[in-house]
Amino acid sequence: MIQVWQTSERGFYDLQERNGESMDMRGNFNADATGHYYFRTVRPKGYSIPMDGPVGDLVHAQGRHGMRPSHIHMLIGAEGHRELVTALYFGDDDYIDSDTVFGVSASLVVAAKQDPNSPIKGLRAVHYDFRLAKAEPGDTGRVGADPTTFMPKAAE
Repeated sequence: MIQVWQTSERGFYDLQERNGESMDMRGNFNADATGHYYFRTVRPKGYSIPMDGPVGDLVHAQGRHGMRPSHIHMLIGAEGHRELVTALYFGDDDYIDSDTVFGVSASLVVAAKQDPNSPIKGLRAVHYDFRLAKAEPGDTGRVGADPTTFMPKAAE
């Protein structure tokens, strides 16, 4: 299962554009038996983190901007493997070398390229191979707290 979320071409997440009234720019995709998948989307736009309040004060005090480069978030999971939460960053973004939250690593930088196998001629594509680690025996593989294992204490 591949869960994807991103900003719109205007640089806003769905919760910012629609005040939580509808979901957009996110989806769940299932890979085939060989682990291949594809989806089509708009190029997300980079954005500024909120620069008011203490976070903005800190960023300004460091003489830095508050921009995040264009990226697509992914949460990937498979039976018997540990979940992976990551993002792919577009290398031609103006802020790729100065992400305000230091989220970019070279191994996650991608470029959209012409794809002769595209179902739509002329459509550029990003190809990236993710690798999941095996889960330890008895481990659910979930990232963070696993809500399926939470059992509230009985009232005393």
